[in-house]
Amino acid sequence: MELLPPSNRASAVEFNANFINSPALSLAQLKGKVVVLDFWATWCGPCRMEIPSLVKMYDNYHSKGLEMIGLSVEINNNRPKEYFDKFISDNQITYPIALASMETMKNYSINPIPTTFFIDKSGRVALSLVGAYPEEYILAAAKKLLDE
Repeated sequence: MELLPPSNRASAVEFNANFINSPALSLAQLKGKVVVLDFWATWCGPCRMEIPSLVKMYDNYHSKGLEMIGLSVEINNNRPKEYFDKFISDNQITYPIALASMETMKNYSINPIPTTFFIDKSGRVALSLVGAYPEEYILAAAKKLLDE
């Protein structure tokens, strides 16, 4: 797993989302932390397979300066908040979950999901992953960024 060198990292674009299980967050608020943005959907099998690894990453590294945000691409599916509350509970998701706006999905060029962005402490994209990855890989990426 190779992170982009700091000199090759582009600034992450601010996201716009409706938070479901936490107060609203923004990249500006999270400057100085490593931020993981995971674009996913409840109906996406690979996304659901990754959730336990993402929960583990959040639980292990949140106190060390990592913030994790799950951005669902289901903004137009008209599912009630209770649907997501049940999904979050059933999957024991401990990190913030939000519905990404269409603008955010466009700004991040989201097509296949899951797509996960690792953003360094200064707000620049250090790594982007398309598809599901092994737990060891995503945990190593988070740890490497936290150690920078």
